[in-house]
Parts: sequence; C-alpha cells; structure tokens
Amino acid sequence: MATLRRVMVTAVLLSTAGCSVADNLTYPEITGELDGIVTVQGEGLDRRIEYADRARVSMWYMRWSVFVPIRQLLGFTFGRTSMQDIENPSEHVRALVLALPDRAGSDLARASDSVARMLWIAELDPSPRNRIAALDGCCTLFEQLQLDAAEPLAAAVEPSPEPARLEAARAAVRAGRPAARRDGEFTPAVREAYLEALEILARGPLRQWPNRIALIGDLLQIWLHERTDAALREESRRALRQGLAQAVFGALIRAVEGRDARDAQVRLCAMQQLRRLGGTRAVPVMLALMAAPSSGAKTISDRFDQDSLVQLRLIHLCGQLRGKDATTAIRLAGREEWDALAPVDFLAQTVLTERSYYSKLRVPALTALSLSLGRSRLDYETAWVEEWYRERQRGS
Repeated sequence: MATLRRVMVTAVLLSTAGCSVADNLTYPEITGELDGIVTVQGEGLDRRIEYADRARVSMWYMRWSVFVPIRQLLGFTFGRTSMQDIENPSEHVRALVLALPDRAGSDLARASDSVARMLWIAELDPSPRNRIAALDGCCTLFEQLQLDAAEPLAAAVEPSPEPARLEAARAAVRAGRPAARRDGEFTPAVREAYLEALEILARGPLRQWPNRIALIGDLLQIWLHERTDAALREESRRALRQGLAQAVFGALIRAVEGRDARDAQVRLCAMQQLRRLGGTRAVPVMLALMAAPSSGAKTISDRFDQDSLVQLRLIHLCGQLRGKDATTAIRLAGREEWDALAPVDFLAQTVLTERSYYSKLRVPALTALSLSLGRSRLDYETAWVEEWYRERQRGS
C-alpha cells in the first residue's frame, strides 16, 4: 500500500501540466458529475439553470492519463468520487460537455440523453462559451447519428401544429405507449392513431424549447420500453431520431433569431452549424429566420442583427450560393409576402444602401453578389448592381 501511494505521489509531480476535469472519464462518470452540479429550477419558459459549487465528482486519479491502466484498482481501493469544492463550476461543466459527444458516440440512447442534457445548457446558461459548447456538442451527435437535416429544415418555415391537434397527439401517445397498453385495448385503430401521433410530435415543429427537450425524454423511454413488437420498436426509433433532429435544429434556429448583443458569438456558431448540417439549402431559410418584418425598417441592414460580424457572416454565406438557392425567397408562416427575401436580393439591397465609404458591408456584399451571379470579374462600381436589380424587379 505504501508503495502504491509513492507511485501516485510521483505521478502527480510528473504531471504538473494538469489535465481537463473530463479526461479519461467514462460516460456514466461524466453524466453523474453533471447531475451533481447542474440543476434546473422553475417551470415552463421561466426556468433557470444553477451550478453547485460543491458536489460529488471524480477523484483526480480517475481522470489522469498516467493512471488509466490502474484507475479501476485505484477507484476500488481509494474510492471513485468524493464531495469536493468546485472552484469554477461553469468551467467544470463546460469541460464535461465538451467530452460528452465522444463518450456517447453513435449509441442512440446515450446520444439522446446527451442532447437533452446539453440543450438545457444551450437554452439557459448565461455563459456564451457554455452555450456554444453545448450547441456544438448537439451538432456533433447529430452527425454521429447521421440524422437527416431536410425534414427539420423544411419544418422550420411551417406553422406549428394547432394546439388542439398537439394535445390530441399527446393524448394518443399517452394511451398507446408501452406502459399504458392493456390486452384487447390496443386495437388496430388505436395503433394507427398512436403511430400518427408519434409522427405529429416528432416532426413538429414545436415552438417552445421546453417541449422539444421533454419530447426527447418521452420518445427515448417509449423506444427503450418497446420490446415485444418489432414494427412498433422501429417506428418509435424513427420517431426518436426525428425528435432529436427537430430539437437540435430548434435550438440552432432559436439562437440565430436572437438579437441580444451579448450572444453574438452564439449566433455565429449557430449560423455556421446550420449551414454545415443543412447545406446550401439552409441559407435561404436562415436568411428568412433572421430577418425582421420589413415594415418600419429604413434599410435592409435594419432588418438584421446589428453586430457587424453576424452581418458579414450572413453576407459570406449568401455569397456561397448559386442558381436556385441564391434566388429562392422563403416566406415564413405568418409573414407578409413582401417580407420574403432571396439571398441575391439581400446582397443587392445591402450594396445599394451601404453607400458610405467607411461601410464594412458594401465591398463584402459586392464581392459576394458577383460570386453568386457568376460574374467573370469583380467590379466595385455599383452601377451594374443598380441595373441588374432593376431588371430583376421587373421580371419578378
């Protein structure tokens, strides 16, 4: 025992560079720490997240790489966890979140649980760094599960199902879920209504973020308990994957729609992730989601986030588009027809309204429009933009 202690002390002295609090922890160890530190208080949309500054966390020798060969022995001998003061709970949680996707992998149950955990942080954490880590983690799991972006992207511009239809769907799912079924009562008609209800809820779009997170938990439990009917198990698995895709895209969309100047970096992250997961078809949708109604706006810039980096990122993304993607104007549910704005129109209007010599947007917008239209050379005079835009308006 004395020899083992000496080995441990020597390893500590040799490892002065330190390590992340999540290094070498397993999935159950990471989630156990998160459960001990993170609590969600309140109800509905008034919830808030709180981090404990003292919690049961893993012992230092359970984390360090040098002890990986004997960590199980050390844990058994000296204990795996202990109550400890946490100097910076927010930073500690961020380190755990950054490691979570790798530990969850492509396991659907673990990934679903991880997405739900990270979405609480993405929605409620006051730290932009933590929200970015959570959003990035959700998107990593989206890719690891090979979820389809087409459906949540299409649903993003559609109206949410009517409240009565949603409530009827929730009732049908409650009645048809494995734990509620009784012999003789799960008739073909009830089964059909149950499957239709799963589709309604999983596809959405559910506009309120607590409902999206709760749906993941409900669908996960339904899938895990669906053991006797192979067809229903596959349908519940498909619904869970749909619900996950809806929830991840819902969080990204909620982020890009924000206007708080303190969250500009979060919006930049969400914009990039929407483009990465959704491809070029995501950009016209993003443009529509980020644009305020045109009534009351003096210039095109007034319709968008006033952070210059966010504006430049949007210009850059629009400049990547060609053909139909560049000329498609997405009209959101509940918006007027004239509020719809195609990416090339956004770029042209930016060029024509940003006349100041010191404008940060005019030259990038000119360059992006030239590239999008496939012009053979860059012409930084605006006369050609005026002519092109006038002709486009006549043809529309």
